[in-house]
Amino acid sequence: MSKFFAAFMAISISVGAGAGNPDAPRAVTSFPATPPVSLETNAADHVVADFGRHAFGWLEVDAVATGRYEIVWGELLNDDRAVETNRFYTIDRGNVRCACSTGTFDHVGIHRIPLQKGNDSVFYQGAWNAYLVPEPYGNVMPFRWAEVLKLPFPVKTDTLRQVAVRYPFDLRESSFASSSPKLDRVYDFCKYSIAATSFLGRFIDGDRERLTYEADSLIAQLGAYAISSDYAPCRTTLDWVSDHSTWPTEWKQYFVRMCWMDWMYTGDTSRITRYYDVMKNRKIWSRFVREDGLLVTDWRSRGDDDHPRDIVDWAMGYRDGFVFTPVNAVVNALRYRNLLEMRDMAQAIGKTADAEQFTAEALRLQRAYLKTFLDAKTGLVHDGEGTSHCTIQGNAMALSCGVIPADRVKPVADYIVSKGMSCSTYMAQFVLEALCRSGRTEAALDLMTTEGNRGWLSMMEKGATITMEFWDLTLAEKWRVPDMNHAWSTAPLNIITRFIVGVTPQEPGFRRISIAPQLGSLTHLDASVPTPRGSLTMRIERKFDVWHIDLDLPAPASFDLRGARRNLPAGHSMFIIPVRK
Repeated sequence: MSKFFAAFMAISISVGAGAGNPDAPRAVTSFPATPPVSLETNAADHVVADFGRHAFGWLEVDAVATGRYEIVWGELLNDDRAVETNRFYTIDRGNVRCACSTGTFDHVGIHRIPLQKGNDSVFYQGAWNAYLVPEPYGNVMPFRWAEVLKLPFPVKTDTLRQVAVRYPFDLRESSFASSSPKLDRVYDFCKYSIAATSFLGRFIDGDRERLTYEADSLIAQLGAYAISSDYAPCRTTLDWVSDHSTWPTEWKQYFVRMCWMDWMYTGDTSRITRYYDVMKNRKIWSRFVREDGLLVTDWRSRGDDDHPRDIVDWAMGYRDGFVFTPVNAVVNALRYRNLLEMRDMAQAIGKTADAEQFTAEALRLQRAYLKTFLDAKTGLVHDGEGTSHCTIQGNAMALSCGVIPADRVKPVADYIVSKGMSCSTYMAQFVLEALCRSGRTEAALDLMTTEGNRGWLSMMEKGATITMEFWDLTLAEKWRVPDMNHAWSTAPLNIITRFIVGVTPQEPGFRRISIAPQLGSLTHLDASVPTPRGSLTMRIERKFDVWHIDLDLPAPASFDLRGARRNLPAGHSMFIIPVRK
């Protein structure tokens, strides 16, 4: 664990948090002011403070004398070790935040440096329904660096401080360490990213818009489950998007999965009951289904509740050349998954006839899907009806949604492995899911720990301490420019927890736990996974030809390591399993 992440956890612990009623959210809070981890003098003879990590918040100065000040603070340093100030909405750096603050200290003491109009989009909150920061904190900005251009007293380590604002997740509930230092770094990176981007108490797409989109929210929801048993931000987000649906076909489909995940993790069916009709009548797009069960959409429509418009991947430069057709493989794979989720939720609230209907619709769709999209010679998934073009998006979504039968998985999985991460950070969620669901754990580990340009280690090398919207800051399309604080890029966090550690709810509310570790080449791991019943802790270590397993379980569990299965009671268990060659 890095010293910066350890310091962040220490601050989190000082706030105090816990699980409890999932519908009883705590307020977003400001954390104790953090001094810089280093001070340096740049080429312009300005002192530059590095706070170690990006955080949403404000800059605080302890003035020991009165007089004028001029300070630039922001997310990135340029090649001259100065805070980047001219890269807002530009192609080469992207949507990077900065503030140029000037004023006068009229008294000795602590001052909050104000964000002034004209500081990038600090006062531009995206669209009409973007979130403002809750009172009493006022407006905040993501930043890591502060460059002092003018100050009426010398800069010391206690002169400047970063005050962070976020939701008070109890980060002691979760941890991960393994035989792969790279994987551990990626886990910590993504864990911090979920916590740091929670400054509104619910999930947004990033500071560029500060809007709640279902795709961003689903991935953030899965990440939040991995770090804390406090599900309130997940549920408030779910409630928000029920009434503020966004335009893509897939985004509405993700609402169904968000409800299904909420029920599985909390054990509470209230959201199913509340949103059942809207899911059945609007979110699964049944009115756009043709006779064979396939969904018909349009990538050129305006995109609203009455005109499904596909997005597939975002942005266009990461779509792997996907060919759009009115009947496409991505949205139909998602509809298949939705139908199974609706079946489960209908059964949970006693709608047996609906559950049977959803089951029948899923089987009908699967038959048509395989006939329409699966290439008889190659076994690969075509992008859509009427094209033989294949992409990682169509094949990954098919595997992650389970529409491909087990006897036809191999060529699809082989293809995904061969493509690497030829997609966006958003689609990485489904690529990694597809690999893990098809038993290609080692390929998933390779993608999560690559030092190549499309990887999380590369983001960190570029100076990110919160996951970025894209793999880097160089891709822009008209006004679509990336930012440095996007929780939808945290896929490794939930993939590690749900697949590598292998902990998921087998029964709603974790009444029974499923533990199915996928270790690949890892030789040991230590993990703590939060549940509403308490944290599950697990240690697995390979010694010669034997796996040593040590578990503390808050509920009964089914354990499966490479086919070696055990039913375990709540409490402490220790046992060994021979390594299967």
